[in-house]
Amino acid sequence: MTALVTGASGGLGAALALALAQAGHDVGVHYRGDRVGAEAVAEAVEAAGRRATLLHADLAVADATALDRTCEDLLDACADALGPVDVVVLNAFPQDHTAWTDLDTAAWDAMHRGGLRPTTALLHRATARMQPGGVAVAVGSIEGLRPAPAHAAYAVAKAALHHLVAAAAHELGPRGVRVVGVAPGLVARDGLEEAWPEGVARWRATAALGRPVEPEEVAAAVAFLASPAASGITGTTLTIDAGWSSAPGW
Repeated sequence: MTALVTGASGGLGAALALALAQAGHDVGVHYRGDRVGAEAVAEAVEAAGRRATLLHADLAVADATALDRTCEDLLDACADALGPVDVVVLNAFPQDHTAWTDLDTAAWDAMHRGGLRPTTALLHRATARMQPGGVAVAVGSIEGLRPAPAHAAYAVAKAALHHLVAAAAHELGPRGVRVVGVAPGLVARDGLEEAWPEGVARWRATAALGRPVEPEEVAAAVAFLASPAASGITGTTLTIDAGWSSAPGW
């Protein structure tokens, strides 16, 4: 089995790549700028006993024809190195903080061009090649359910991504291809509490488990959703937020 993970050079993407390798997938490690990070992820995949290949591509391509070609080239490179892609994990997505007063058309366009647009393009191109049993996993966000200040464009794009999961699932279901999503909450990373102490404190006070989500927890859920054990699950987005969304709203 072959999995392609976008935005896999570090953070959540790195955890996704490793979890899929541990589940038996060879992994295409996509990156845009951090080749060193992508190389480290590929080494971890190979240490887990699977093959890896580095896939460099900038998916924020303005021209529609060029974007489609970039997606095809990415899939071709992965298939040439590892075999046809059975699972694609759509993880790469910008998270820009823009105050509402600064959220002009150019800011909206930048979020669309860098996030939702390439995600839809790669989902369409990847699933067109898949045989029955293929799976596309979209990484959404709890902000697609409840926006945060200065995150309007990001939240709207992630909400659209959640709806894309449902829409694409109905289009692809007759071919035996599944589309699922995950909506992580605040994901732990090195330096997070130092960089945003007040935000982490608010999160801990609200989440049922009193902590952020670990990248490995999100990755384990994605590996399950991509597996035959989840063959009856499609068209839905799983919230992974340590119980944050279960907090009373009043």
